[in-house]
Amino acid sequence: MKKILLFFILCISIQTFAQNEASNWYFGKNAGLRFNAGSGTVTAVTDGQLNTLEGCTSISDTNGNLLFYSDGRTVWNSLHQPMANASEAFGTGLKGDDSSTSSGLIVPKPQDPNFYYIFTVDEPHHFNSSAFPNQTDGDGINDGLTYSLVDINLNGGLGDVDPVEKNIQLVTYDTNNPDQVDFKCSEKITAVKADDCSSFWVITHFVDRFYAFKVDINGVNTTPVESIVGPVVPVSGYRRNALGYIKASPDGEKLVVAHFGFATTLGGDAAGGVYLFDFDNNTGVVSNSIELYGPQNGDSPYGVEFSSENRKVYATINAGVSGNGASSVLQWDLLSADIPASQAVVHTSNSLSAGALQLGINKKIYRAQVNFSNINTSGRFLGVINNPEADGAAANYNENGILVDVSGTFQNLSRIGLPPFIQSLFNTQIDIIQNGISTTELKLCTGDSYTLSALEIPGATYTWSQDGIILPAETNFQLFVDTPGFYEVFIEPNNGECPIEGEAVVGVFEIPVANQPNDMVNCDATTTSTFDLTTQDAQVLDTQDPAIYSVHYFTTQQDADDNTNEIVGPFTNTSNPQEIFVRIHNIENPNCYDTTSFFVEVFVTPVVTTLNDIVVCDEDFNGNAMDGTTTTDLTALNAEILGSQDASLYTITYHNSQTDADSNSNPLPNSYTNTTPYTEEIFVRIENNANTDCFSTDSFILTVNDAPIANDTTIIQCDEDGIPEGYTIFNLNQVFDDITGGATDRSITYYLTQNNAVNGTNQINGDAFHNFFNPQTVYAKVVNDITGCYNIAVLTLQVSTTSANNATLEVCDDDGTEDGFFSFTLSDADATVLFNLPPGLDLSYYETYENALTEQNPLPNNFTNTVAYNQIIYARVENSNACYGISEVRLRVFRLPNIETSFETLYCLNSFPETITINGGVIGDSPSNYYYLWSTGEDTSEIMVDAPGTYTVRVTNTNGCFKDRTVTVLPSNIATITNINIVDASNNNTLTVLVTGEGDYEYAIDNEFGPYQDSNVFENVAPGLHTVYVRDKNDCGIVDEIVSVIGFPKYFTPNNDGFHDYWQVYGITPQFQAESVIYIFDRQGKLLKELDPLSRGWDGTLNGYKLPSSDYWFAVTLEDGRVFKSHFTLKR
Repeated sequence: MKKILLFFILCISIQTFAQNEASNWYFGKNAGLRFNAGSGTVTAVTDGQLNTLEGCTSISDTNGNLLFYSDGRTVWNSLHQPMANASEAFGTGLKGDDSSTSSGLIVPKPQDPNFYYIFTVDEPHHFNSSAFPNQTDGDGINDGLTYSLVDINLNGGLGDVDPVEKNIQLVTYDTNNPDQVDFKCSEKITAVKADDCSSFWVITHFVDRFYAFKVDINGVNTTPVESIVGPVVPVSGYRRNALGYIKASPDGEKLVVAHFGFATTLGGDAAGGVYLFDFDNNTGVVSNSIELYGPQNGDSPYGVEFSSENRKVYATINAGVSGNGASSVLQWDLLSADIPASQAVVHTSNSLSAGALQLGINKKIYRAQVNFSNINTSGRFLGVINNPEADGAAANYNENGILVDVSGTFQNLSRIGLPPFIQSLFNTQIDIIQNGISTTELKLCTGDSYTLSALEIPGATYTWSQDGIILPAETNFQLFVDTPGFYEVFIEPNNGECPIEGEAVVGVFEIPVANQPNDMVNCDATTTSTFDLTTQDAQVLDTQDPAIYSVHYFTTQQDADDNTNEIVGPFTNTSNPQEIFVRIHNIENPNCYDTTSFFVEVFVTPVVTTLNDIVVCDEDFNGNAMDGTTTTDLTALNAEILGSQDASLYTITYHNSQTDADSNSNPLPNSYTNTTPYTEEIFVRIENNANTDCFSTDSFILTVNDAPIANDTTIIQCDEDGIPEGYTIFNLNQVFDDITGGATDRSITYYLTQNNAVNGTNQINGDAFHNFFNPQTVYAKVVNDITGCYNIAVLTLQVSTTSANNATLEVCDDDGTEDGFFSFTLSDADATVLFNLPPGLDLSYYETYENALTEQNPLPNNFTNTVAYNQIIYARVENSNACYGISEVRLRVFRLPNIETSFETLYCLNSFPETITINGGVIGDSPSNYYYLWSTGEDTSEIMVDAPGTYTVRVTNTNGCFKDRTVTVLPSNIATITNINIVDASNNNTLTVLVTGEGDYEYAIDNEFGPYQDSNVFENVAPGLHTVYVRDKNDCGIVDEIVSVIGFPKYFTPNNDGFHDYWQVYGITPQFQAESVIYIFDRQGKLLKELDPLSRGWDGTLNGYKLPSSDYWFAVTLEDGRVFKSHFTLKR
């Protein structure tokens, strides 16, 4: 029966309703949080003295006031002073470890508000095990699970650890198992209220079982309830296997455990898992293991937590087995028919370690966050799961949930641990608001009211309070509220069930006024534009405080009322004009709001489509065409400026300044004469007729260029066609410089009439114009090539008659390239052309008659003919630009003899006094057509020689053109063998032939006809007699010599088959090494035979008896003194 005594209910008073024991958290590096149940706020605090990587615990009284906190070794009181009997610095510390996952957990002694038990867990380090006798960690002992009693009455009410009931060992291991005795426990501990509503279960896990210790009014029962349930976490893999949290569900019906790894070697890493169990909070029995996340995933879980309403369970997972890199937060739905399959990813990080999870009294779940690769400056925020009961991503994980480094100095930082609490603290509350928005906070607007509603239990007693003051008249399960405050209800069911609590923070907020703002107008390229609606905030707020009220914008009245589909950021209209609806609401309670609206409208801003700088010419030929001013029709630019825009919607004006264009003042007349000579900037404005504020401006440069100089000129030309009628061809461009005055960047075109010249029509050929009057007038249009401006000059043409002499220039094609082309010096023909002509004439040469006539493209004095071997050019003789005569000049290039200019041949010195024939080398022609002069003085086409040397001959053709030939006669000779070096009696017998002589030699062995080789070295020569041949490559003869190569057979087979029947040294003949001495021995060194070197050899017998197959030894002393010793095989 779930019983609780009435006097206990009365003594705990209304202040136990809030269950504020978890209001103060201290953790990490001097970090902390304070939860205010009355205001619903969470505030970072910086007064904590605790500095720990993992383990920590804290406790507050029922009003939320801090009592004490600990890292498992030192206990700090509410003034943040170490307790005298629990200070590691003073040597009085407890036996936990701040590097243990859960180094401590505080449980109040039931029905005694002044006594608390601190359960501490040491880090079960492998260095403190028997496997590492020479290494230690911490105090050198794995102390396991212990508890100590804190008496708040001590130290003037600040509390201290009872000196008697301190560091009491709790056995959570098999005392008969040495490995378990070494480590004693894991780093896991949690607590939950028992089924009797008074006592508590403290639960831990080690290897393959759970240990549940009961804490009741009598204190700690040191005999645990043991539950053997998988999986087995090998003690052989400690200390890493010890890591990870355990948590009970707030309703006491479930346990969840994170096993960091299942390693099998001490200090080793391995993948771990997350497991869910049933817990009987009446008996303390754990059962029904469910794997939520197994080691097959290859990761290392760490933190776990339940949602306050027991619907969801969460875990933090380190990616990989080392557990210090990327991580994720996973969620499972406990109401699902298949809980493991309901897994959802709530958050991932590439840098944050997994970290602890801890439920807060505001029903949010907080996560410790740190980046181990940047540990000194990370951990500034705790992550927060804002809606733990929601599914998946809707749980709304905020990585920057709450700032703990409020000073920004990195002195208050999260690590990977958070303080655990009695989990049932978070399950004593019921929702008395029941509005589907919040279970703890009710926000009303001015003039609103609401009815709080608890569970309606027949026979139950209801006690309501406001701001801690009991409302004696309110005894119903419902309470009407219309004023702000902190409301609580305590329900005694009077049916044997545990008491029930509920609370709500009620706030009443002012309703703002939505003031009407002005409409917004934009100018843009189209009727769609972007508006910054927030510029309307000030008008909507008027005098209202923006710190209290916020302004929001919507496209419909319904969205504004529902506060949905808010316009966020720049807004682009979808219709024109478009109504925008404004909502202003109280920041603390968005339900307190007012609305209004305004319009946004867009007018098209016209654009200057095309606007180029304008260059015009000063064509005021009746006035001054060179003063840089002229009159321009500006409206001629309108069409290009408008482009495809509708001219009826827009107006274009022109101005002298940007200021005038912007203000639309002082427009210029359409027919405008520039006031600044040569260059002037003109500004253009194009505006929307419907809204003249929508306009664009641009500018262009008006440039006025002067007309070029055009001088009147006369040309006198020759009549060279033999008919003296006064008609000929004129090169009008010969007076180009006379007309232009020598100005650069000019071009001229020619016309028969001035009107044609002005209009640029019916142009005549200025390079070759055939006159048809004599004299005749034509018109030259001079154009400045840079500006395009023009002027017109009068050109007068007159014809006269003339005469001159023909000439010929002849050369041999001896310029090094026999191609029929030669560089002629044309002035060599001057004397012939001008013979018998009067002095003082000018002479020029041209490639064609027409060029000579029109004086185009005169040739340079050094001219290379363009037609091979024979070409006619023309000489023009004139006097003061008056044609005097045009004559022909023939250019002739004679071919050189076609001969082979160099030749080499050989003369064998050993054939002297025989002779050889050399010749002049004529190619493709009869030698008799040429003249010869040899270096020997001979003048025939061939000569005979009997000695090496260099012979030259000059070969000349009938045009007197010659070419020289060189014949080189090289010596050669038969070889003389001076020596043959022999390397024999070896694995690689070689012959090296040494010769002298003037020839180029090649070598062969044993065959006069080869094959021959260039090398004089022969390798791998077989033993025996050989003939070496040396041949001159130039066919001067062959010499030879016989050599002997000594060798020793490796075996012989005396079986009379005609092959290898005798053993004898190769290469010995009567001529070579005939006096050599040969001895044969058996393997024991006994002399068997002195062998005649000129005999057939040894037949393998001794005294007529055949010797057996075996190895035999020989010693050979050659005639030349060389000695060889080795062995051979007799095979039978």
